Amino acid sequence: MPSTTMAQRIGDVIARIVRASGLQPELDAVRVPQAWSTVVGERLAGRTEVRQFAHGVLRVHVVDAVWRQELTLRREELRLSLNTYLGREVVREIIIR
Repeated sequence: MPSTTMAQRIGDVIARIVRASGLQPELDAVRVPQAWSTVVGERLAGRTEVRQFAHGVLRVHVVDAVWRQELTLRREELRLSLNTYLGREVVREIIIR
């Protein structure tokens, strides 16, 4: 079984390869919607739809006006939670529609 230090080194190598290859934006485009579901929880994720993530801007569609208002008021909190979950500053802005 690999040690934690070995796993951290492998993770660092993979992160450098991803950055060097220019694949980080594509990886983020996959990871951010998954993170949204985890961060907001299953119930709320079921009432929202991540429409797009590009250039640090996450666009989320909410049909219900009450939930739309709630999420709009909590945008900054959600942005910080997403970035904490992702381990770095990925989401600059959340647009709720």
